[in-house]
Amino acid sequence: MPQNEYEAKFLNIDVDAVRAQLRTAGAQLVFDKTMFTRLIFENDAVQGEQWLRLRDEGGKTTLTLKQVSDATTINGTTEIEIEVDSLDKTAELLKATGLRQVRYQQNYREEWQLGDIKYDLDTWPDLPTFIEIEGPSEDAVRKAVADLGFDYAQARYGSIDLIYKSEMGRDILAESTLLFE
Repeated sequence: MPQNEYEAKFLNIDVDAVRAQLRTAGAQLVFDKTMFTRLIFENDAVQGEQWLRLRDEGGKTTLTLKQVSDATTINGTTEIEIEVDSLDKTAELLKATGLRQVRYQQNYREEWQLGDIKYDLDTWPDLPTFIEIEGPSEDAVRKAVADLGFDYAQARYGSIDLIYKSEMGRDILAESTLLFE
């Protein structure tokens, strides 16, 4: 059953200041800056605002069905996620069922945790590092946002393609690869 994903992104951050705030608040570094790779799959049934993401998280591999119903609200994205043991074999299985790999993407992520809140410092090709704050509910995320001194009205939601479109005028959904040089 799909679960709501409660996360808010904040652009234009001072990364060193955020790290210092997280340390001071007692957050624990879950993992240092790590390269993530993702393969995005679609077919006639899975397309548009719904897609399958197969992601290597630097030691853990997940397969996720993501669906964005409203990219303007914190509760507009749902997901179903499972852990798989092989990126290559899972990709082979998905292709054998008729799914097409439409994109290959890279990003770096550094993850911190405080209680049930995850703080991800994400770096994508050609974008400045931003923070994604994820929790079990909208109220929990709002509190975490306030604790860091961010303005909740400036939060961004939805998938990364919306940030590329608004910040760079770039349609990464039309690009088969999104890689660091």
